[in-house]
Amino acid sequence: MEDYIGSMSRALPLTDQLARNAKRQQEAYSELTKALSLGDQARRDRAQAKIAELNAEYQRLSDALRFSELEARDIATPRARKPNKPLRELALDALDDLGVPAAPALIADLTAALTGDRPSPSRFASLKRDEENAARRNLAARPAWIVPAISAAQLTAIPRLLTSSTWSLERRIIGSRSMRTDNLRVAISLANRLAQLREIGAAEAKNIERLLFPFARSIPGANDTGQPIDPKRVIEAAQGELAVLDEADLTERREAVAKLGNSSTAFKLWGRPVVIDNEIAERAIR
Repeated sequence: MEDYIGSMSRALPLTDQLARNAKRQQEAYSELTKALSLGDQARRDRAQAKIAELNAEYQRLSDALRFSELEARDIATPRARKPNKPLRELALDALDDLGVPAAPALIADLTAALTGDRPSPSRFASLKRDEENAARRNLAARPAWIVPAISAAQLTAIPRLLTSSTWSLERRIIGSRSMRTDNLRVAISLANRLAQLREIGAAEAKNIERLLFPFARSIPGANDTGQPIDPKRVIEAAQGELAVLDEADLTERREAVAKLGNSSTAFKLWGRPVVIDNEIAERAIR
């Protein structure tokens, strides 16, 4: 199973994630060697695409590990608090924290909770266009791009949900149960952050608690009305519900991944083009 259970970017220590990435890179290079020896161009292309994806992921994990080592004495100061970060970097930081596809409003709210500065969600529309245009010109120009989530049913982009290009395709897919399972994962991620911030008495804890509240309220047994949120209780309740939903959700996502298996890199990042039925289109413009 891919590193998808729980809040995926936080499920394992960064060192373990890096070790797992390195092992997968070795396997990808082995696959490339076989493809070259057989003269199999399609197999070679797939291996090279996988290597590029894993290299980008390794770079981001390395950056995150370096940051965590530098900031080990002050976990209340995330990367997003560094001054003058561009919007795309703020978005990638927030997505790394959340670990699942997220709407611009949630990304803006998390950024505000940790930095005190809330970017306007309306800015993300132009950001998405700029990201896609730049990535299509030169995909290797940056280690990570902001890309839309992809519908498991239609295999097309879901523009209102943002993801990172370094995530596995499975992780960027949205199925019929994914909005619920992803909300549970957001609750787990925010609850973990709340526990950390409370432990050191950080002022940002109140902001994160307010952000977590609607997610916790939607989970049966996660908290009592009028009582402060208990992060441990939220995590346990969310994990209990995930245990029921996750297998079916993951199966649906993986089926969508299989359908996109031989598609181009562009389709895997931005989804298949939306095809409009000519008859329907003609009726719509009459």
